[in-house]
This record gives sequence, C-alpha cells and structure tokens, in this order.
Amino acid sequence: MQLPSHSSSYTSHQRGAALFMALIFLLILTILGVFGMNVSRLENLMAGNAQFQTTALNNAEYVLARAEKDLQALVTSTTANPFLVSTTTDQYYCSNDDSCERATGDGDLIDPAALIWTFPSKTIELPDVANDSSDTNGNSTPDDGTGQYVIVDAGYDNATGECLTQQCKQEVLAGAKVHVFQVTARSTSSKGARRIIQSAFVTLPLPRIGVAP
Repeated sequence: MQLPSHSSSYTSHQRGAALFMALIFLLILTILGVFGMNVSRLENLMAGNAQFQTTALNNAEYVLARAEKDLQALVTSTTANPFLVSTTTDQYYCSNDDSCERATGDGDLIDPAALIWTFPSKTIELPDVANDSSDTNGNSTPDDGTGQYVIVDAGYDNATGECLTQQCKQEVLAGAKVHVFQVTARSTSSKGARRIIQSAFVTLPLPRIGVAP
C-alpha cells in the first residue's frame, strides 16, 4: 500500500519563502541605496555651498585690498582730500571728528553690515579668475562680478602716546599722529553667497587739501 507523498507541496512552500525573503532583502537594499544617494546629494550641496562662501570671501578680500590701496594713495595725493569735499555721493564717510569736514555724523548714517547697501559705495570689478570671459556689467571687460566698499574716517590717533596736552588730540608731537579709517568691503559669488569684511586701516594724516575756507 502506497502512502501519500507531500514533497511537491513542501517544496512549493520553500520556494515561496525564499521569494519572500529575497523581496525583503531587495527592499532593504533599495532603502539603503536611496538613503545613500540622499546623503551623497546633501554632502555635494554642502561642499558646493562652502565653495561659494569661500569664493565670496576671497572676492571681498580682493575688494578690501583695493580699498586700502586707494586709501593709502590719498596720503601722497595732490588732489582734494575726498573727506574734506562736501559731496555725499561717493564712498567716503565721516565719524564725529574734526579730521573730516563733511556733515557731522555721516558715518552714523550708514550700516556697512546691512545685507543691502542703499547708500553710495565704490564698485570694484573682480578679475576674471574663472577665465570664462564672462562680462557681468557689460563694459566689454571679462570679470567675475563686482564688489563694493565704503570708508569711514574714524579720526586721528596718537600712535606713540606722546603729546603736549593732556587730551593728546591737539599739539601731538611730530610723527606721533596717525589717521584711522574703518574700511568695509563686500562681495557676492555667482550663486548668491555674500560676505562682508572690515578692517581698521591706519595711515599718516591725509593732506588737508580741499578744506573749505
């Protein structure tokens, strides 16, 4: 007498379990793959953002260096000292000090840390470091965009501590007086990253050419 055989049914159940486990593992691998792609994409975005911020900082430093160079040139300039001219449409501003003959408190009327500069500033064209021949301002000269700077006259300072009066603001000994300026520069990268940097720049006293009689 032959007993009934269940081998085919058992094998079919085994095959069904293997397919189910394979699908589970495939789902897990798919989830891990998607997660890995998202992490990689996020890392690329972060790296790109850091690069744009670095580019904006480098551009701002270039503009700051140009501003300090222009300011240093005023020491030996034979033209009118811009801080003594009454115009209010350039990049030069005053603090409350007698070394600057413009309207008192001009330096208080600007906020160099503002994201949007609504006050006059000097525009500097950035060199075409990318070498892509782009011309952002349409002057037929390749550039990598532009930056702006402003300079605030912070007044005189006694560099060595030597003076003839208690206040050390008048009758300072020869060579002891220096001129202090606050220089602010800003620039934006091609992707909108923006950096603003400042420096305290010291020169010899600017010539008092152009002061109103």
